[in-house]
Amino acid sequence: MTPLPPGSVVRTHAALLAMWRGLMGRREFSVASVWLVFLDDEYRVQPVIVPVDGLPAEPDEGFTSSLAAIVAGLVTGGAVSSVAMLLSRPGPGRMTDADRRWAVALRAALGYELAAWPIHLATRDHVQVFAPDDLAAAS
Repeated sequence: MTPLPPGSVVRTHAALLAMWRGLMGRREFSVASVWLVFLDDEYRVQPVIVPVDGLPAEPDEGFTSSLAAIVAGLVTGGAVSSVAMLLSRPGPGRMTDADRRWAVALRAALGYELAAWPIHLATRDHVQVFAPDDLAAAS
């Protein structure tokens, strides 16, 4: 994983995609994870990047609601302003229906206020954004 320079700023979706590509690099993932990057009110990336490993194959409401509560507490407490999320997993490089269901479940649990950034997917040698059409396909 390539560390971000101190004080990195992410203001656009393109900059977020570039950040994720730099962090994830080209590698294989051994487990499914959701990665959290927190930004302050001036869009500075905070120094702690949180991977949550061992996601089940399908979205789990207990997991997504717990994650939402943690993020909401950080935002409400003023520690951060927003969170950017990326799913990573082993297996095929193409986006799967299960990936889409996870992205929809995370977006629904956190809501736009907490997760204003698009969710991304990292698979072997590839990082991509979940486009609105991808999310609609999961519904």
